Amino acid sequence: MRPTNLDEALAALERPDAMLVGGATATALLLKNRLIEPGCLVWLGPLAELSGIGELPDGSLEIGATTTLREISRSPLLRERTPAFAAAAGEVGNPRVRAVATLGGALVHGDPRQDVPPVLLAHRARLEALSRRGTREIALADFFLGFMECALEEDEILTKVTIPPRARWRDAYHRFTPGSEDDYPTVAVAVSLLLESGVVRDAEIALGGVDASAVRAPEAAAALIGSDGGAAVASEAARLAVASCNPSDDQRGSAAYKAAMVEVWTQRTIASCLA
Repeated sequence: MRPTNLDEALAALERPDAMLVGGATATALLLKNRLIEPGCLVWLGPLAELSGIGELPDGSLEIGATTTLREISRSPLLRERTPAFAAAAGEVGNPRVRAVATLGGALVHGDPRQDVPPVLLAHRARLEALSRRGTREIALADFFLGFMECALEEDEILTKVTIPPRARWRDAYHRFTPGSEDDYPTVAVAVSLLLESGVVRDAEIALGGVDASAVRAPEAAAALIGSDGGAAVASEAARLAVASCNPSDDQRGSAAYKAAMVEVWTQRTIASCLA
């Protein structure tokens, strides 16, 4: 189905076998491997009201759910205000994937290895969901429920993502991918620091690829607050980051190896944030 407006999209969702798609890059793989069997695909791509990147009067950034990852990676506004977010979007897959894959799909899919979720967690992003019952706001920190599970209800459409004002914040994102650059990261780390006169006043650290979903590392971030983020403090924060996740063995490495890489890459990402 190809709805022409949100009302039509919500009506299509009333079918019990309907499934929303944006770019369908992940959906196509799931269908190919017979992991899902929807009776109807509802394509949101043509809905102009769900796309676009803008700045609100308070300095918040608003990104429509069907905005493509290529658009995010190339946006001058996002490159200036949230360089780690733009960079993470530019790391996903390859140019063909980024040309059609959407922000909403990257979040709703719930794959813990995705590049975008850790950065948006570190940015304290909030989501808006629409249904016949109205709209509701969801903190991204409450959105991921488990492996490929999220808090979006069956009758809801993810409409937009909002990033709070980023004045005086610095951010950095690193992914560790020992194989092909097109592959999912073995470990991903996003760091956001609020700096005032060389002192960290607030901080967020988030990880990807090392748990059932992208996760925050609040204890690790707290260790940085009130410090200059120097090597000793960063080392302690990295140790606490390891304790905040639960990696598992897979073809990209053992749980112990991933934990070691979380420590290494958390220290490096903190250092990049302060450089």
